[in-house]
Amino acid sequence: MLAKLQLELKTGNGDVIPYQKAVILQSILMGQIGGAYANKLHESRLHPYCQSVIQQNGKNIWEICTTNAEAYQGILLPLQDAGFRHFFMEDDQWEVDVVQKQMQQKTKSEFMDQYYFKDAGRYLNIEFRTPAAFKSQGEYVFLPELRLLYQSLMMKYSASSDDEAAEDEDVLEQLIAYSRVSKYRLRSCIYSLHGVRIPAFLGQLSIRVSGPQAMVNFLHMLFRFGEYAGVGIKTAMGMGNIKLV
Repeated sequence: MLAKLQLELKTGNGDVIPYQKAVILQSILMGQIGGAYANKLHESRLHPYCQSVIQQNGKNIWEICTTNAEAYQGILLPLQDAGFRHFFMEDDQWEVDVVQKQMQQKTKSEFMDQYYFKDAGRYLNIEFRTPAAFKSQGEYVFLPELRLLYQSLMMKYSASSDDEAAEDEDVLEQLIAYSRVSKYRLRSCIYSLHGVRIPAFLGQLSIRVSGPQAMVNFLHMLFRFGEYAGVGIKTAMGMGNIKLV
């Protein structure tokens, strides 16, 4: 199961909540979950969820996504509780109200029918809505290198499924061989995380995919999955929110 919960947030002064505040919202999230499942999430390497703050139609949207049924039950159900209507962000002294909640859900079969078994176009237009970055050989990479981009999505997809694996070096090499960046509009930025300044990027990237139609469909499916899993590092802390546009 894939699920996305969008919470519209409003501060007492009508402040814009910037994407960097997702680091604080992570603590709010863990406090709402509590118990053994929160401990399990702390220990996992590839998290079955991501969360971030985006601006949408002039509103503060806290977006939390899960990639399996256990994470949906452990994370999103507590946030949907009628009692979760306000919280306090101590660093900024903000009283925050949750003014609206909107849930989207898809079964894995619905997702596959929509994004893999239907022929997709050969252009992917990806928007990086919060700062994204990768880590390779111990160094931060703040450019959307296709190998790191695809590898991240494949690893997250495999981690979300008990019976399907997308991590395959031959498939990865084919995806890279069939892909070309057709245009981009990117800018570098810094994402601060508990005193660590992570170099990252924001913006839009367009990719043209050649090769067999099945390969095109597979890549579209991976990026659609990335809308629920995020891409790159620190997606549980507000980074790597993407959208196909």
